[in-house]
Amino acid sequence: MSRFLIVLLPLFALILSGCGGNSRSTADSDTLKAVKQRGEVRIGVKEDTKPFGFRLGGERAGFDIDIAIAIAQQLGIAQVRFVTVTSANRIDMLKSGDVDMVLASMTITRQRDREVDFSIPYFQDGQGLLVQKDSDIGSYLDLAGRMVGAVKGSTSGSNIAQVAPDASVIEFGDYQRLERALRAGTVDAITTDTVILLGMAQSSKGALRLAGQSFTVEPYGVAIVENQSNWRDAINEAIQVLWESGQYQMIYDTWFGAHSVYGEHVNFAVTTYPR
Repeated sequence: MSRFLIVLLPLFALILSGCGGNSRSTADSDTLKAVKQRGEVRIGVKEDTKPFGFRLGGERAGFDIDIAIAIAQQLGIAQVRFVTVTSANRIDMLKSGDVDMVLASMTITRQRDREVDFSIPYFQDGQGLLVQKDSDIGSYLDLAGRMVGAVKGSTSGSNIAQVAPDASVIEFGDYQRLERALRAGTVDAITTDTVILLGMAQSSKGALRLAGQSFTVEPYGVAIVENQSNWRDAINEAIQVLWESGQYQMIYDTWFGAHSVYGEHVNFAVTTYPR
C-alpha cells in the first residue's frame, strides 16, 4: 500500500463517520430532551375523524386533541403544534421525524409495535359496521358476497377478512371518501371503530345506522419512534396522572358522557401502575 493511500484512509473514515452522523434518525436522539429544549411538541392528529380529531369552525377539536393538549401541559411543554396525519401515513410521518408523537385513534397491534413504540392505552373501542338505514345487513355474519369499505392503513380491512372471508374489501384514502361511498351505494357497508361510525351516523340524520355489535377490541395508544424509553415513560406518566387527577374524566365526559351520542357505547378506564 502506498504512503498516499495510508494517509487518505483515516480521512475517508472521518468523512464516512461524519456522513453517518448527519443521517441519524430521530430514534438516535433523546426526543424528550429535544422537545423540552424546543419548547414545542409536534403531534400527529386526524382532522376527519369525529369525535377524536376533526375541524369545528376551522379549529381543531375532539377527544384526541384535548388529550394531546393535556399530555403536553402535564409534561411542561408550552407549545403544541398539530400536524394532520391519516391512517395511511401516520407511521411514516413519525419515523421520518415530522412529528414527535402520533395521537390519532391508533390501535395498538403487535404488527405495528414492530415499527413503532406505544404508550399504555388511553382509550379503547371496538370495530363495527355502518350501513344505510334500509339495508338488510344485521351484522358481520351477513357480509358474504357484499362490498365492504375500509380506510387504507387501518386494521379494519384485515379484520373483516378474518371474520367475513367471503366479503370483498375496498379501501379508501380517508373517512370522508369512505362515508361518501356508503351513501352513494358504492359499497354495502363500511367498517371502522364503532365510535367513529357513531359520529357518521349522527351526522347522517337517520340515513345511516350501526349494524350489530362491535366484534373486535381496539386499544388506542400514543405512538412514538422506537428506542425512546424516556419519552415513552414520560407520556405514560402523564396519562396516569391525568387519570388520577380527574382531568382525564373531565375530557372523557365532554365527548363520551352519559348525555352524549356515544355514552352508552363507551366504557374505559386507564390502567395505572403503583407509584
